[in-house]
Amino acid sequence: MPDAVRAFLLEFKQTVTTGSGIDLVPRAGARETMRFLGLTKKNVEEILLGLSVADYCAGPKPDHNRPGEIWEFGKDLDGYEVYIKLKVATVGTTKIAKCISFHIAKYPLTYPYR
Repeated sequence: MPDAVRAFLLEFKQTVTTGSGIDLVPRAGARETMRFLGLTKKNVEEILLGLSVADYCAGPKPDHNRPGEIWEFGKDLDGYEVYIKLKVATVGTTKIAKCISFHIAKYPLTYPYR
């Protein structure tokens, strides 16, 4: 399974760097967390590009709203555990790296590869 996580992260990061960056879904939780932690979209992009297998929490899970799979990660930022939900979406022939969730975790996260 760590190989599947590694493969997803590689695809996600390649999609970010060779495509149009990250589509940070504008949800209230993400905006509040970014403001609270003093992060810019560029900071969030750097955090996402720095994710590793050790940050993996769960997935792949089916996306119930759109085609594709969701992957869940967590990251400690300034002493706060941040829940991150990612996917690589395909629109026509274009791949898009999406960050669906980026907010302070409501519950403790588990990291099977730490």
